[in-house]
Amino acid sequence: MALINIPKIRNCTKCGKIFAAMHGEKVCKDCVQKEKDFEESVITYIRENPGSSVKDVMHATGASEKMMRRMMQDGIFSNAAVQTEANPTYPCMSCGRPITSGTYCMDCLSRLRDQTKRAAERMQLRIKEDKSMSTIERLDKMAEREFERENRLSGIRRNFSKGMFKDH
Repeated sequence: MALINIPKIRNCTKCGKIFAAMHGEKVCKDCVQKEKDFEESVITYIRENPGSSVKDVMHATGASEKMMRRMMQDGIFSNAAVQTEANPTYPCMSCGRPITSGTYCMDCLSRLRDQTKRAAERMQLRIKEDKSMSTIERLDKMAEREFERENRLSGIRRNFSKGMFKDH
């Protein structure tokens, strides 16, 4: 049986127009296309005016600082002839260190890769353990986890009913 993706009716966050969002989109196709066209005009301006500063590009095209920052994060200007007066930077999403491209600084990116690798190794180990268990052992382990979870929740409920989490 094939899954049917039913669209949700939404208002575009940019223009307010009603549209059918198939995959959780928040902006209608027309506004997405306008944004792409606008980005293309910014890139064209940069190609035609090599050596322009970011401020010059913003002034000449009407691009916002937010849009320019996003385009920098996406690496659109990494090979472009944009002159940067003071090497425009923005904060790393994790530590806040100033960066000029991407979302994370190299240290945070390295840390995230290591964490992902360790998580994948733990998952592989858990899968290996599960395969070596019998069905009854797996069910017992699942029941034990659910029992622990329920105990934690009941403790929270008990504290809540005693008034420990009341607004002051």
